[in-house]
Amino acid sequence: MRYKLYCVAYSILWNDADCADAMQEAAAKAWMHRFRLEAGEYFETWFMRILINECRMLKRKRRRIGTAPDQDIPAPERDAAADIDLRNAFRRLPEKYQLLLILRYQDGYSVREISGMLSLREELVKSRLRQARAELRRLLGGDGYEV
Repeated sequence: MRYKLYCVAYSILWNDADCADAMQEAAAKAWMHRFRLEAGEYFETWFMRILINECRMLKRKRRRIGTAPDQDIPAPERDAAADIDLRNAFRRLPEKYQLLLILRYQDGYSVREISGMLSLREELVKSRLRQARAELRRLLGGDGYEV
């Protein structure tokens, strides 16, 4: 689960140190409010929602004080041109698309779970996923890539 949390935080913040701060703050808030969660099977979704809110608050705070995130993207494990193209195209997507794509395709959450995490209607999640795939395909240069 920690890897999923990190990927979601990184898709919002693009900075390792900020990701660590957000994850730590989310864990502290979850612990303090653990008795508010009535159904234990929703823990992961509930915790993810806390993390997303923490990331967004940290991002707003960073914007207010005028600091920009590091522009360095970690080097890929394998240096393939397609991976680099995909990573760069992904980074140019709006945050709302990045987060949806990570939650759905990397972390494997269902549309219903994503809907609950982001407080969006399922139809809107489906629509944004379709838009995100189309935009990613466009950024990658057309139909040559399977998204």
